Formats: sequence, structure tokens, C-alpha cells
Amino acid sequence: MDSFIQDLRYGLRMLLKSPGFTAVVVLSLALGIGANTAIFSLIDAVLLKMLPGKNPEQLVLLHTVDAQGNNSTIHSYPLYQRLRDHNDVFSGIFVASSPRLSLSMEGQASPVVGELVSGNYFSVLEVHPILGRALTIEDDRVPGAHSVAVISHSFWKNRFELSPSVVGKTITLNA
Repeated sequence: MDSFIQDLRYGLRMLLKSPGFTAVVVLSLALGIGANTAIFSLIDAVLLKMLPGKNPEQLVLLHTVDAQGNNSTIHSYPLYQRLRDHNDVFSGIFVASSPRLSLSMEGQASPVVGELVSGNYFSVLEVHPILGRALTIEDDRVPGAHSVAVISHSFWKNRFELSPSVVGKTITLNA
């Protein structure tokens, strides 16, 4: 133990003797640790975390390939309807897109992260809301009706302080 303490003192003395070298070492360590943390967080969010639902390993992302070989996950709504209505392979098909959204509420607008999804999104994922109702296929079929929004638990907690009176509240989302 004495040898370890002696080595530690010697190392600290050498670092204090050359502050330029010490600054470079500390900066290099900080950048390396920061980069590792950022990369792991990205990999964890994109690849390692399972999606919500009962069987997330059974979810499939459909994409199209054009004549030039470019991949696209953007599909038309009529194509989605055709796939949904004539599906013999999957237990369910839904569509989702993640545009930039602006939330207007009580005269104040702010950017929010959200998704535009088809009415069967929650039923296919087998996810149920804590309060209120989820979207249904009928929400897709009523032309001219007011759209329905489902908010996440964290949004409910941060913006509405877990108030149950949020159900039925009017908000405006612009994509």
C-alpha cells in the first residue's frame, strides 16, 4: 500500500510540474470519454432499446426501392390502405412519420417531437393509454373531423403536471 501511495504522489508531482502536458492529458481524456458516451447513447437509443409493444422483435419496417436503387420509407396513404386491406402476411400494418411539429397552446407556440400515425398504430403495437383513449381506425375514416392527439407520459408530466383534466383539451399542431 505504501508503494501505491508513493507512486501516486510521484505522478501528481510530475503532473503539477508540467501544467501544459497535464492540460493536454485532461482535455484528451474528456474528449475521449465524451465521444464514447455520445456514441454509446446513440447506439443504445437506435439499436439496443426495444420498441414498445408486446412483441417488438416481430416489428418490420417496409421500404421501397426506386429504379436508381434508392431506399425510401415514405409511402403514399393509398398504398398504405391497399397494404393494410389486402395483407395476408403481417398481423397488422400501420404508418408513422416524424415531421417537425409546432405545438400551439394557450397562445404560445413551441417546437415538439412527435409522430403522425395511422389510427391502428396503438392497436398493432398493443399499447394502451394510461388516461383517455388511443387512436382507432375510425380516426382515419372521418373526413373533416378534428384530429386526435395522444401525448406521451413525459409530455403529460412536464407540460400538464399529470393533470387528468388534459383529456379533451384543445391544442394545435402544425407540421
